[in-house]
Amino acid sequence: MWVPELPFQLACGRDGALRDRPLAFLNPESPRSPTLWFVNRLGRAEGLAPGLPLDQALRVAPGLRVLDPAPQVWWEAQGSLGDFLQHWTPQGQLLRLGEALVELQGTQRIFGPLADTAARMCRELTDRHGWASHGGLSLSATAAQIAAHAEHHLEWVADGAEASFLSPQSLRRLSDLAPRTRDRFHRLGLRRFGDLQPVPLPVLAELTNATVAPDLQARVRGEDRPRLPLLTERPGHARHGWRLQPPCLPEEVALAARCLDWLWSDARHPRHLTLRWWDVDGEPHAWHAAPEDLTTPPLVLARRLQQAFLALATRRLLVREVELRLAWGLGRARALFEDPAHQRLERLEPTLARLRRRFPDRAVLPGWMKQGA
Repeated sequence: MWVPELPFQLACGRDGALRDRPLAFLNPESPRSPTLWFVNRLGRAEGLAPGLPLDQALRVAPGLRVLDPAPQVWWEAQGSLGDFLQHWTPQGQLLRLGEALVELQGTQRIFGPLADTAARMCRELTDRHGWASHGGLSLSATAAQIAAHAEHHLEWVADGAEASFLSPQSLRRLSDLAPRTRDRFHRLGLRRFGDLQPVPLPVLAELTNATVAPDLQARVRGEDRPRLPLLTERPGHARHGWRLQPPCLPEEVALAARCLDWLWSDARHPRHLTLRWWDVDGEPHAWHAAPEDLTTPPLVLARRLQQAFLALATRRLLVREVELRLAWGLGRARALFEDPAHQRLERLEPTLARLRRRFPDRAVLPGWMKQGA
């Protein structure tokens, strides 16, 4: 499923006067010399492109409407898309902004034929959010992704027709293909999927490498059948992400306040807590809360998160993304078949949650856990 130009659809939903006119978002990382960041289809048709200086863009397209970027709203919309897809299938993966790959095999007994299900998903997404979407239906993940970018509302690639559908497509449609590899293919005259489909695997391994070649061959032939992860978190787990646009220095990140909101959004007792963040160069960092940290009140734990983040973020690089992963449940893992004694303990959680909200500066724990602490 693909929601084309999701940021622009959100903007047009708030202001109907923006429809049917060229739109562009400003680049948040170039405040002194404004440049375009995202450009919608109508803007590209008039000769605009990302990276174009703003003054030049206004001369090229006098009717251009320039918008301020709101990446946090866009990522919340991406999360809403994931929540919407969970009603139809438990398996899927969110890709680029406004794009998702979902598994519909096995839902026929619930929703009927797969093509009807995909069409109903597109209609309901329009009715619920007002988002116009395209869909691609195929057993091959690559064929489904490319079919979703067609101009049709729903493109169906029949079983066995994946190779013929992909054959005329340009290899540039593989966005994760390394530029050096793409240039090497171009020099050898391998410019389309059909050019690579008859290439034997040993030859393809020499052109790329032995680890990438099997996956690349399966994708260009439409034989890739990836096992998609679950769209939902495991029971008793939560994940909170925060993308920083523009990226900030570590001391400029208001992490304590944001983490306090995350901790208060579900007032159950945390069992595990991991803080992750990424620099602008993509290097990951992590901090794991100690057991004694988990028994502290939310106000204290939020401050410790901030202190640990500043102590470990010693590289003078901008922070691009922060993520908090939590596991809930009275300091122990939740089993599939709960013991009756443990079920009685689980009934304490709503009461303890209300007490934690009422006394945020005090540690509210069950008696047996307080003794263990």
